[in-house]
Amino acid sequence: MPDPADRTCTECGGTGYLVEQVLGQSARARRCPCQAACPRCGETGYTLVQQGSSMVAQVCSCKHLDERIGLFNQIGVPAAIAKASFETFKSYAQPHANAIQVAQDFARKFRRDAPTQGFLFFGRPGAGKTHLLVATLRYLALEKGVSGRYVEFMLLLSEIRAGFSANRSHMDILKPLLAVPVLAIDELGKERGTEWERSMLDELVSRRYNSGLSTLFATNYFPEEQAPRPREAPGRVVRTSSPEFQRDAETMTLQQRVGDRIYSRLVEMCTFVKLDPGHDHRKDAQGSGYWQRS
Repeated sequence: MPDPADRTCTECGGTGYLVEQVLGQSARARRCPCQAACPRCGETGYTLVQQGSSMVAQVCSCKHLDERIGLFNQIGVPAAIAKASFETFKSYAQPHANAIQVAQDFARKFRRDAPTQGFLFFGRPGAGKTHLLVATLRYLALEKGVSGRYVEFMLLLSEIRAGFSANRSHMDILKPLLAVPVLAIDELGKERGTEWERSMLDELVSRRYNSGLSTLFATNYFPEEQAPRPREAPGRVVRTSSPEFQRDAETMTLQQRVGDRIYSRLVEMCTFVKLDPGHDHRKDAQGSGYWQRS
């Protein structure tokens, strides 16, 4: 990363990188023009430092910067939320303040060599849940050099289905997500709820749980004890293959949407954080140059 003395660039604010919205693609990071030609190493990637009576070559900070930019570009941040960061997150109410504190604590304290409990943000659309998922992954990649991936679960399922026609197994799609240090799964519970869909989610979540890897989630569905809408009558079972599973989606809890087994894993893997202040971030994002999703 740039030396403190170099932190005067008005474009990057001294970070040395810029993140751009590339329509039709994922968000992309690149070196800021202020770092186009590294003044410390002359683009060799190494600098000479005095150690005792000898000069020793060491890796220049610009090489670390390029590595971190590469990690960010592998996350898969949607172009629509390219600018999402902790700095651009607007806090309007206490739930916002609580949620960003949880996300920042996770990002800043994360260690590759120690299990770190993830978090699950739940609340209605437009509260800023996706923004904070992406902001967390961005900080980890660009500031700490930690690899991560972002997936919207419905789109992941579509990718797996499309792979079948190309003779690819579901593991060909899931394998890159099983070992990445931090995985963010968005729109949890939005799927149709078929047994096959649940089996895909179960395999992904369970394998990461067994490996002790950190997983972050965002969902529009509430835990049963905090659900704001009337719930099913006691004893009524809604089967995932029935029309009621879709028709009654807004009245269902997260546990009903994902099933007891997966829900139990989520409780062990994550801190549940309510992000439902009744303020829609999407409305504020109009005219900002990008969209903030739920």
